Amino acid sequence: MARTARLLGLSARIFVPAGTADARIRAIEGEGAVVGVVDGTYDDAVAHSAEVAAADPDGRTLVVSDTSWEGYQLVPRWVIEGYTTVFDEIDESVAAAGARTPDVVVIQIGVGALAAAAVARYGDEARAGTVKLLGVEPVSADCMLASVAAGEPVDVPGPHHSIMAGLNCGAPSLLAFPSVSGSFAAFVGIDDDWAVGAMRDLDRYGVEAGETGGAGLGGVRAALAECPGVVEALGLGPDASVLFICTEGATDPTFFEKVVGHPPRNAVA
Repeated sequence: MARTARLLGLSARIFVPAGTADARIRAIEGEGAVVGVVDGTYDDAVAHSAEVAAADPDGRTLVVSDTSWEGYQLVPRWVIEGYTTVFDEIDESVAAAGARTPDVVVIQIGVGALAAAAVARYGDEARAGTVKLLGVEPVSADCMLASVAAGEPVDVPGPHHSIMAGLNCGAPSLLAFPSVSGSFAAFVGIDDDWAVGAMRDLDRYGVEAGETGGAGLGGVRAALAECPGVVEALGLGPDASVLFICTEGATDPTFFEKVVGHPPRNAVA
């Protein structure tokens, strides 16, 4: 967001929740944006940004968020449409490699915008049962899992202290919830240890994943170890083709080195 604002010659104020890693704040500031730290959760930071925009006497401040609420859905819809580019590129890569369409697609879920984009691509196959979608969340911020269980969007109160900071969201996007709840085969909430183990193993294969980036692999491993019902719902077997998306690189180099034992080889901007 900060980089796009810089490229467009616009000013940007980015609000982040308390506890956001210093390296991530410095990276945002390095793009010329002003960072405000909100004493609260991700959801509090989003609410604060909406309040700041509403107080603009000229009405020239636009809130850009991947979550949505009553009266605020146009921009989040654009965000979901933007995320579909990821799946267009995956289709191109799969076709170029002569590979088959994945049997299982694993998506990290914060508020559900990326998950809604996955439904836009795989929804028909998901409803037909030829592709299964798995959502992965921190067990302490499993707002989509809780909402699906309740049959309606519900809040999971904070504080949300998972190392998977990009997934520390207490409420699903109202825009994303209907499609995600109706198309995903299963959801799993995971402890941080699963993300840590995934980061280490991905690094051995040359993939420098941040905490959120490793959550997908961690979620499947947690399901295989602890959730036989999820494994059955996904039809996970030894011949299954599983698509993981690494949604974050080593954006907190200090923590990355603490987990994997060496600094990032590739700088993340």
